[in-house]
Amino acid sequence: MLNEDLRDSCGPVVELRPVDENNWYDCTELEVSDEQKSFFPVPAVYWLAESAYCGFTPLALYTDEELVGYAVTAVDPDDGSHWIMAFMIDQRFQNRGLGRSGMKQLIQYMRDKYACSKIVIGHRPENVQAAALYASLGFEEVDREEQEVIRELRFS
Repeated sequence: MLNEDLRDSCGPVVELRPVDENNWYDCTELEVSDEQKSFFPVPAVYWLAESAYCGFTPLALYTDEELVGYAVTAVDPDDGSHWIMAFMIDQRFQNRGLGRSGMKQLIQYMRDKYACSKIVIGHRPENVQAAALYASLGFEEVDREEQEVIRELRFS
């Protein structure tokens, strides 16, 4: 626990900002690596369009004033579940702790904004890096299908 506390205090700081007229195009330029496109195939422009027309909330992830990734959240209208629909760090900024820092900021943002009791996220089964990150942050696997693993982070 001490090592994680130390890493968190020394790790990179990620700030969440709204996607707006000043940064939306820059968000569309973010990409995962070619190897990751098989399990993260949807480009940012799709998520931004879906957000505009389906009521999702897109967020830009910054560190030191540099755009490094994006996230998309949504509330399921059927059951009120709070979802992280997409979360990505651009290939140029991966393996620097920004994913962990960004996900922690996103979890806190959702807890503060929605006062939710759980957050749901899905990922492709072959995305082992995402699985490891989400599990390390407390997301527990609740369902597994051929194309998607569903995880929940519950709050007491």
